[in-house]
Amino acid sequence: MTSRSAPNIDWSVVLNGAAAGLMIVVPAALISAVFIEANTIWAFLFFLVTLTGFTISGFGAGRIRRDTPMMHGALAGIATYVIVQIFGVISRLVRGADINIATYPVLAILAGTCGVGGGLLADWYQRKSARVEI
Repeated sequence: MTSRSAPNIDWSVVLNGAAAGLMIVVPAALISAVFIEANTIWAFLFFLVTLTGFTISGFGAGRIRRDTPMMHGALAGIATYVIVQIFGVISRLVRGADINIATYPVLAILAGTCGVGGGLLADWYQRKSARVEI
């Protein structure tokens, strides 16, 4: 019986993927917070842009680590979310706004899921471009 070791996590890859996602998520979050009213179609569209940013972070990490694209994609998506939420929580505390702690784990799982999707997309893209016609 052979034992299998867990794959190593390359944190520089996770941070690179998170940086790619932050390029999309931060402007979307700022525009949404300043200019968009809650419960409008624009709020929903900026939420989709934010999810796209998490997916891009997973894609970026998945393109770098071809052996474990989905694991690094998930971690990059979650890292992007955590970085944005640190500033979001500080902003809410400074403004005296309410903080709903129950939403943070759910949204972190959603960000990780988008990151997995981005890693899966990166893996598919790499496999597709590696095919050789016979």
